Amino acid sequence: MRLRDLCQVDHLGLKVLTGHDLLDRRVRGITTTDLIEPGRFLKPAELVLTELTWHEGADSARRFVAALVEAKVAALCSGTALKVPPADLVDACAEAGLPMLALGVDVSFGTLTEYVLRALIEEFGSAPSRPYGPRRRLASTLVDGGSLSKVVTTVAGELDVPCWVMSATGRVVVGSQPLPEGAGGRLAHAFLSARFLPGTAPQPDGTVLSVFPVSRGAPHRIANWFLAYAGEQVRAGGEHEDLIVELAALVALERSRLEAAHRIERRVLDQLLALLASGDANLPGVVSRLHTLHIETEDGLLSVALAVEGVERADEVGVAVLDELLRPLAPGVATAAGGQAVALVPLAGNTAAELTSHLLAGAATLEAGLGDARITIGVSSVTSGPAALSSLIEEARHARTLAELGEGRVSAITGADVSSHRSLIAAIPGELRRSFRTRLLGSLEEYDSAHQTELVETLETFLEESGSWASTADRLHVHVNTLRYRLKRIEELTGRSLTSLDERVDFLLALRMR
Repeated sequence: MRLRDLCQVDHLGLKVLTGHDLLDRRVRGITTTDLIEPGRFLKPAELVLTELTWHEGADSARRFVAALVEAKVAALCSGTALKVPPADLVDACAEAGLPMLALGVDVSFGTLTEYVLRALIEEFGSAPSRPYGPRRRLASTLVDGGSLSKVVTTVAGELDVPCWVMSATGRVVVGSQPLPEGAGGRLAHAFLSARFLPGTAPQPDGTVLSVFPVSRGAPHRIANWFLAYAGEQVRAGGEHEDLIVELAALVALERSRLEAAHRIERRVLDQLLALLASGDANLPGVVSRLHTLHIETEDGLLSVALAVEGVERADEVGVAVLDELLRPLAPGVATAAGGQAVALVPLAGNTAAELTSHLLAGAATLEAGLGDARITIGVSSVTSGPAALSSLIEEARHARTLAELGEGRVSAITGADVSSHRSLIAAIPGELRRSFRTRLLGSLEEYDSAHQTELVETLETFLEESGSWASTADRLHVHVNTLRYRLKRIEELTGRSLTSLDERVDFLLALRMR
């Protein structure tokens, strides 16, 4: 296949930016990368796809292009992470004599990759003795209907090491064998926090697992998948590198297929949200769309709203993150609506508390890759029927808005919080909360620190036990006289009386602000 032939395929929408006189170059492979120096992962005559997430100016453009020229690739094709390819990159390609193409804005890397792979298979066949034999065998497996699991198992067999495809939360998508206990979180942290990729994640038993990004132009690392494999030998060069890079491209292709199916579901959810927002939602229409989305309401239903603040393509990132956080516990469907991701989630045998805990645990894992960004989450209360869906969604959105007022990289508010004093606390500016807390509890915290006492814990337990002396002493495993002394000391240090309901409320609010 020649570049000229590829550029004439209408549905790909390729635009030639440089190298108009070099379009007779042959394309013998395709790979995706967003590494700043990808040279050792490239092969001659490849079409290189990139979303330009590595781009930081003219110097980075020259480094990237130099690596491509040295590897003797056929051409560079840019995606749509930046709406217009940077001029310094176009200039660098022109100066280096490297053809540069731009992909149509509505065409995914997966579509282009699948087209090229099919064309190469038709042109060269799949005999392993020919150049790029291992690549074509893997491509043939997937394109001809084989499963991603089979492809991963094939690569693991050729490398003679275990191999996994994972999400940024540490979830195993597919793997050649079960992942060691606790390794998912360690691998996710290594992938999210690494300054440069590929990276490694040393394990407690002394072994080393490596991580490699599935570069499909993901809008943010927290929305990407990655490969994990045992040992560092795969990074050493040669055929092993080739297999890992090709596996990453094929995983990206398969994920793009899954995304296509999800887009169909999102269109149905968009229709449902529009129907609910119109105020003319009829019950049969709502039930019909819920049925299409396979959302059952018998066990209860809630809504989740999520936003990722401080990132580009925030809607896309938010939907990808919410989709990931809902799996595998809940078969929810997420879509972008009003600047945030929104999902309807059937409990399906789980409790609302379990679902919320699952969401927060996944979001906490993603913290390592957030940088200055934040994730805010709102979870509604539970309903058992479709009639209250509109209010359910609004409750989740309102809860997420309150979560914006919270602190930390991950902030969440639930439906229960909205109807409690927690929502009032969340609405208070952080500086004012800290000031109030310090005035009420500062003297106790200082005393505890200086004397190794437990006055703050005693106060909190006393309030949680509704002022019951006996219950508080029992929970703290102290004598009532000891408790009486501690409470008196609290009153002396703070100048407030614990017999007053108003004073108790103030203390409770201050403790909740900690």
